[in-house]
Amino acid sequence: MRSSRDCNIPQYYDVIIAEKPKAADKIAHALGSPFRCAIGRVPIYILNVNGTNIVVVSSAGHMFGPSTGVEGLPVTMIRWEPLWRFDRRSKYLRPYYEVLSRLVPKARYFINACDYDIEGSTIGYKIIEAFGDKSRAKRMKFSSLTAAELRQAFRRLQPLDVNNAMAGIARAELDWLWGINISRLLMKSYREVTGERLSLSAGRVQTPTLAEAIRRWVKINTHVPIPQPSLTARLLHKGVEFTAYPLGWSVSTVKEAREVAKEVKEGMYMEVISLSRASESVRPPPPFNLTDLQKEAARIYGLSPYKTQEVAEDLYLAALISYPRTNSEKLPPTLNYREVLDSIGRQPKYRGLVGDLLRETGGVLRPREGPADDPAHPAIYPTGEQPTRLDRVHETVYDLIVRRFMAAFAPPATLSTVSAVLTDVKARRWEARGLNVAERGWLKYYPFHKFDESQLPTLNRGDRPLVRSITVKVSWSGPGLRLSRLSLLEWMEANDLGTKGTRARIIETLYKRGFITSRGSHAEITNLGYAVYKVLSEVAPELMSVSLTRDFERMLDEISMGKASREEVVSRAKKYISELVERQLNSNNIKVMGTYLAEFIGKVRPRSRCAICGRPTDGQSLCELHLAAKSNLEKSIDEVARRLGVSKEEALRRISNNRLAGKWVRDVAALMISGKERP
Repeated sequence: MRSSRDCNIPQYYDVIIAEKPKAADKIAHALGSPFRCAIGRVPIYILNVNGTNIVVVSSAGHMFGPSTGVEGLPVTMIRWEPLWRFDRRSKYLRPYYEVLSRLVPKARYFINACDYDIEGSTIGYKIIEAFGDKSRAKRMKFSSLTAAELRQAFRRLQPLDVNNAMAGIARAELDWLWGINISRLLMKSYREVTGERLSLSAGRVQTPTLAEAIRRWVKINTHVPIPQPSLTARLLHKGVEFTAYPLGWSVSTVKEAREVAKEVKEGMYMEVISLSRASESVRPPPPFNLTDLQKEAARIYGLSPYKTQEVAEDLYLAALISYPRTNSEKLPPTLNYREVLDSIGRQPKYRGLVGDLLRETGGVLRPREGPADDPAHPAIYPTGEQPTRLDRVHETVYDLIVRRFMAAFAPPATLSTVSAVLTDVKARRWEARGLNVAERGWLKYYPFHKFDESQLPTLNRGDRPLVRSITVKVSWSGPGLRLSRLSLLEWMEANDLGTKGTRARIIETLYKRGFITSRGSHAEITNLGYAVYKVLSEVAPELMSVSLTRDFERMLDEISMGKASREEVVSRAKKYISELVERQLNSNNIKVMGTYLAEFIGKVRPRSRCAICGRPTDGQSLCELHLAAKSNLEKSIDEVARRLGVSKEEALRRISNNRLAGKWVRDVAALMISGKERP
C-alpha cells in the first residue's frame, strides 16, 4: 500500500461511504480499476467511472453515538459525538474519523453505501450529516457484495433513506436513555449503601430479556417431575420382531401397569384387527433467514446465535453469501438460479449434488419459499463466488447455506408408513407403526433432518403375532422449556423484541455483564443477575414488561415507515424515563435497592441466610427460591408416591436423585430426608 503523500485526491470527486474496509474494497473493485492508497492505515480507493472521479472510503461500524455532559439523574440531554471521544473501546475509530472528516466535506455528492438496514442507514447518515450535505446525498441499495450487484446498485442510486436513518437514531437514543438512567440508578443505590462503585447495567430490551431468562431459570429449578408409567410390547411374527404401544389408553400407576403387563404376557399373543398404509410427501424447507440459520447452526453444530451471525457477516463481506440480517424466506426473482448453481458446481464438494439436482428438476428451478418476507433483503443465498481459505467454522456455516439453497429447488421427500392396530386378550387396543424414506428428495442435499425409520413384518388382518416381552417403563415429565442462548433468541423473535441484527448481541451482553453464566451445557443466573432483576421488579416492574418494550418497537417501525417522527417518540421516552427515575429518587427505594444488591453480592451481611445456598433471606430458614421449590414439592409429592406405589419418604428419595427434578427441588428433598426441614 502506498503512503499518504501518494494519495493524490482529485480536486472534484464524489464520495462513496462504505460500512467497513472490506466492503469498501469490494465496491471500489466492482466499479472499476481503483488506485489504492492510504491515509495513515486507512485504505482509500480512487477511480474514474464514466468520467466522474470517485473516492471510496469506509467507516468501521458506528462512528457516532449518543452521549451527554450531564451528571446525576435523570438524564435526558443527548448529544451525538464521535464514539472514540468518550468510549475507550472505540479508540480504533479515530483514524477512520480523521479520514472521513478530511475527505467527505470536499466531495460534490455523497453516497451512503453502508449495509442496507437500520444500522447501515444510520452509520452513513450520521457521517454525511457531520461532514457533508444531506441534500446532495444518495443511497446504494444491494443485498450482496458481488461485482454485478454492486454495479447495478451504483447505476440505480436511490434517494437517501432518511426515515430508516431516523428510526436507527431514535433506537440508539431510546436504548441510551434507558441504559444510562437505570444503570446510574442501580449504581447510585449500591454506592449509597456500600460507599463503593460497581458497574451495573440495564436496558430497554436487555432487561425484559433478563426477566424471561430468570422466569425460565426459576421454572426449571423448581420443577417437580411427575412419573408416568408406560408399556411397550415386543411382538414376533414370521421371524421378525416389532414394537407395539397402547392406542387410546394409558395407565397411571406402576401397579396398574404391572397388572396389564402380566395379563398381556399370559395371553401369549395379540391379534391384528386393521392395517393402513400411507405415503406422505414432505416439502423441502425454505431458504434461510437469519433466525433459522442461527437455529440450525445451534442444533447441528452447537454454535451460539451470536457466533453464527458473526460468521455469516464475514461470509457476506467476502461476497460468498447475500446479506444475512434478513427476515425473508424468499429468494429474489431476479436472481439467476442456474448461474449460481453452475458456479457452486465448480466446487468439487458440490459438483455431484448440483448435477443430480439439475437432472432431477430437468433444469426447471422453482424454489420452495416460506411466508416470511423482508422489504429490505431477500433470504440468505450463496452468490456463487468461489471461497478461499475458510476455517472450519466458516466452512460449516457456508455449507449449511449452500445445502439449504440447493434443497429449496429439490423434489419433496416421500415417506411410506404402515400402521397396524392390534388387540390383546382383554380387547385393549395397541398400535405398531413402520416408517421408511421411500424417496430422499431434498434430504440428499440437506441431510441434517432425520426420520426414525422402523420396519414391520408383512401383516394381515387376523394374524396373531406372539408376545415376546412386555416392558413397564417409568418416564418423568420435564420442565417443558429451556434456558439457552437459542431459546432466548427464539423468545425475543416471537415477542418482537430487538431486531434481527441486535438480538444475539443483547443476549451476549447478559453473559458479558455477568448476569448469566454457562455451566457446561446449561445456563445459570448469577446472584448479580438475580439481584438486579429483583431490585427492578420491585421498584419498577414496568421495565420488565414485554408490552412496554414492544410498544416502543412499534413506534420505531412507524418512524421507519414515515408515520411518526423521531422527535415525538424520543420525547415520549424522555418523559416516561424521567418520571420513573424521579419516583425512585423521591422515595426510600434507593436504600432498599442498594441493600438488596449489596446483600446478594456479598458486600453487606444479610439478616439471615438460606440453609441450603446461603442466599439472603427475610428471616426464614430458606431463601425465596428454595421456598418456591419446597412449595411445588409439597403440592406434588403425594401424587408421585401414588403413581410409583411407594411411601412418601421413598418418593422424596427418588426425587432427590432425579436429574429431571429442578436443582432446588432436589436440594429441598434431600433436606427433608435428612430431617433438617419439615415437610
